[in-house]
Amino acid sequence: MIAEEARKFGKYVVAGLAATGVHYVVMVILVNQLDWPKVLASSIGFIAGACVKYPLNYWAVFASGERHAVAIPRFVMSLAIAFVLNAAILAVLLQVLEVHYMLSQVLTTGAVLFINYLLARYWVFSGRGAKKAV
Repeated sequence: MIAEEARKFGKYVVAGLAATGVHYVVMVILVNQLDWPKVLASSIGFIAGACVKYPLNYWAVFASGERHAVAIPRFVMSLAIAFVLNAAILAVLLQVLEVHYMLSQVLTTGAVLFINYLLARYWVFSGRGAKKAV
């Protein structure tokens, strides 16, 4: 059981690296090239990363049997929680502690990682009582 959970979490982290890569690339472009505010740029990057995250988590990480009609709204709700946490933690690190925006984002990503995993694993993609996805 513990080995299975560790394997699943490892797959989640690898898939998360792809989503995080998209998040960070969008954020850096918006901050460095377009001079957007850092929290707003991170928030837009977060949404871009989410577009990569859903299919990877659904098929590759959790091999979910949950219907998309159920999983997608749950995914959006879990993302809303993570989105608010991302923006709030990042804002505190930037404005109160005055940490560089890239280091702030890395710390924020690490802080939100476990909450995201627990929501995805035990709620979004759980497939309890679901028919096989189509």
